[in-house]
Amino acid sequence: MDIKLKLPYKIVSYLRRIKIEYDQYENEFFSNIVSSAKVFIRKPFRIYEDFGGVRHDYDVVFFLPASVMEKIDLRKEKSYREEIRKDLERCKDVEDEYFQNVFFACENENDEEYRQAVSLTDRPQVNPETLDIWKPGQVRLFISHRDNYKKEARELADALEAYGISSFVAHEAIGPMTTWQHEILKGLETMEIMLTFITDDFHESVWTNQEIGFALARNIPVLSLKLQNTDPRGFVSGEQALKGNFERPSDSAPEIYKLIEKRLNDKKRMQGALITAFIESPSWDDTRVRFNRLNNVVESLSEKEVERIIDGFKKNDQLYHAIYLKNEYNRLKNFLERTTGKKYVIRGNIISYEGEPEFPE
Repeated sequence: MDIKLKLPYKIVSYLRRIKIEYDQYENEFFSNIVSSAKVFIRKPFRIYEDFGGVRHDYDVVFFLPASVMEKIDLRKEKSYREEIRKDLERCKDVEDEYFQNVFFACENENDEEYRQAVSLTDRPQVNPETLDIWKPGQVRLFISHRDNYKKEARELADALEAYGISSFVAHEAIGPMTTWQHEILKGLETMEIMLTFITDDFHESVWTNQEIGFALARNIPVLSLKLQNTDPRGFVSGEQALKGNFERPSDSAPEIYKLIEKRLNDKKRMQGALITAFIESPSWDDTRVRFNRLNNVVESLSEKEVERIIDGFKKNDQLYHAIYLKNEYNRLKNFLERTTGKKYVIRGNIISYEGEPEFPE
């Protein structure tokens, strides 16, 4: 979902607002629908308007228990849904994003949308891009570990960053003057995948066991890295753990990346993370390694992804001064042309389409 979009993260507060309104006017019927529902917002439709602007229209699904659904007259359901949609629109405090449709559906544990839905009693969704515990544009990995091994966990996290993986390591990612429980909760609420850092004392901790339970409750994939003698236990024991080297946990980064790619099963997301890692390369050596990884994986680039690479190249001297990208082999130029079917010119820190006017560095 586009990181600039706001409505998905405000839906719970809007629901609370309209429920207050219904209660004030003693509208028990609508109040009951809102309070009992679990709500899912589908990915928005992007509409390009005549004057050049872009709007995003959302469909919202209210999953209702059978006891509530049976009270909804099917002949009047459309008008009920439209009234709730209008009330959500009245609460809305953002521009260019709209509630297009509201739908009612029965609760269904087998429905993927239902499993991701939120209720009025849930904490409001947190936009991960607003949190300083994550690096923007990277895949969000929560590393669950015992306190004594935060140094080893951080070594692994640093190695994964080269793959576009932003890792939350408790006590390392938490800044001064913050409540550590709240920061851990934010990490758990916004992670995309979890890695358990299995040491012999891992399962003796109440915190690590709760962190696993949190991930499973959110239907978040959980990977296990076995570093000593103890195997994963409980619900995470069903899949074989990856065996790691406790003295060199960073050696496991390539295999962990492959597992994350497989479990997330989101090619676009992983490709975006690799682009982020490349354009944020901190050295010429890293540039070579990260470019090769990108070149080996990416088959095609969208216009937006090309723009990210062009902009990142212009701003990062570890890219535009990297001989590896710009020597007689023209690696970066050939990569862009292969993945887009267009011709490019690279001069200094400027990448342009062939035939475009040249701009000074």
